[in-house]
Amino acid sequence: MRTIVPPQSEGRLMYNTQASRLLALTARETDVIRHVADGFSAKETALRLKIAPSTVERHVENVRLKTRSRNRPHMIAQVLTAQLI
Repeated sequence: MRTIVPPQSEGRLMYNTQASRLLALTARETDVIRHVADGFSAKETALRLKIAPSTVERHVENVRLKTRSRNRPHMIAQVLTAQLI
């Protein structure tokens, strides 16, 4: 099976051994997770990125699912460990 990685995701990949697949964060997911990791709330992140708070929450949830994390702190730890942001 071949995984095609979009050019904007290059360098932000995580190998998920449980699913045996390569995961890539989108550019927007990376932007959102950087803000969340820096301690900004969904509302503050939304204002800074000019998107709706619900969109921020959706991106956070997508990354949490991609990393198979139990919660936000676990997700941020995994993303930082894998150097995805």
